[in-house]
Amino acid sequence: MKSKIFFIVTALLLGTVSCDHLLEFEPGDVILAEDAIRSADDLQRLLVSNYDVLANLYGGRVQIVNELRGPNFGAPDNSLDFTAVYNRETTFFTGINAGIYTDFYYAIYRSNVVIENFSIVEDLADADRTRLEAEARFIRALCHWGAVKMYAKPFGYSLSNDHAGVPLRLAPSQDPLPRATVKEVYDQVLADLEFAAANLPDQNGPYATRMAAESYLAQVHFLMSNHEQSAGYASSVISSDLYSLDGDLDRFETDIINPETIFGIVSQPNDFRSSWFRDNLRSDNTSNPQLAFSEDFAFFMSLSGAADGRSAWYTPGPRALINRFNDKEYFNIPLSHLTLMHLIRAESLGELNQDLSTAIADLNAIRARAYGTGNNEIGSDAMAAEIIAAAREEYRKETVCEGTWIDQLLRRGASGEPIFIRGAPWDCPGVSLQFSNSETTVQGFELNEEGGCL
Repeated sequence: MKSKIFFIVTALLLGTVSCDHLLEFEPGDVILAEDAIRSADDLQRLLVSNYDVLANLYGGRVQIVNELRGPNFGAPDNSLDFTAVYNRETTFFTGINAGIYTDFYYAIYRSNVVIENFSIVEDLADADRTRLEAEARFIRALCHWGAVKMYAKPFGYSLSNDHAGVPLRLAPSQDPLPRATVKEVYDQVLADLEFAAANLPDQNGPYATRMAAESYLAQVHFLMSNHEQSAGYASSVISSDLYSLDGDLDRFETDIINPETIFGIVSQPNDFRSSWFRDNLRSDNTSNPQLAFSEDFAFFMSLSGAADGRSAWYTPGPRALINRFNDKEYFNIPLSHLTLMHLIRAESLGELNQDLSTAIADLNAIRARAYGTGNNEIGSDAMAAEIIAAAREEYRKETVCEGTWIDQLLRRGASGEPIFIRGAPWDCPGVSLQFSNSETTVQGFELNEEGGCL
């Protein structure tokens, strides 16, 4: 079946909304909803502007910061903000974590404006209202989930997950809010994604779809160690036949819609959507890029040898240079993709010790692409422990630079494994980013503990 790929699209692709007054409708503004929203088109433009904020977050900024929190990247060359993240020493004065936090809540705010103001639009059909709410809740879920993963201890850190998460904003208000518990945040994320999965269309142009929501439900449940649910949602996406594994190991493509992408960002010339990757990771346009792979990751990759096609993603040396984005001035950025679904399903089935033949087939499909068909396959008699180990190995390789490996390490640490990240315990002070300076004005707001992990 022909692939149907839906992307977050920039304002350039969606028309000239960048000059629209709705784009200025930020938290703290005095514009009233009644003044800014008068028609169904106004609501649609506001929603489009919200996808634009999401694209600004996930055009490389969130991914790079998350890689710096983990073991895949080495010490930055000279960026003070990157170094603060890498050293686990962010404060509320550190610009990069404050900017990410603010943008998460810009997008959440706009989603809430859409949801709260259907009643003031007279020409809104019921079907459009349902779709708009589903899209707004999809974006709200992604941002609450993105924030709680970066600014709080992971799900499972406390027995009841009653440890501090992030503010849970469900209305377009700027009233100060305390940190909700991690359980409360995850409960809301699941509720929003479930609503989105039930009400988003299968086809929705460049916007969120039912499969996009289900793919994120697979990811959220996976981090919660709800393996039956994560395997189920991943299977639903895989069996939809809307997506196919890419054969050339390059999901970050220019001018081509990659057949794996379930949800992602389209980058065009001069729109700067992929510039965070290009300017900080490319190794062909500078002899000393800002960021490079760590010795640990280079050694991990070297164990596979040159037979692994992913070995072309790095160049060994005093700094293991990143080649994955070379020769590209701009490129599309996958956020949720089919490889991820296969790896989540494989490890989940291994954890359940169920349907191991499907898990083995998932992993061998990934390895066939990397090593060639029939090479380095997992045997049909592989036991659950071997499948889990192989799924984790493939996950780290396949998702490097995508900013999700740190989440897997924190999940495993919270589950009781003795996880160390660059020589420090997974739960040491500083792994969670510090909140924005704006939250220091909220009386009683609980900031994260600061300090490195040495």
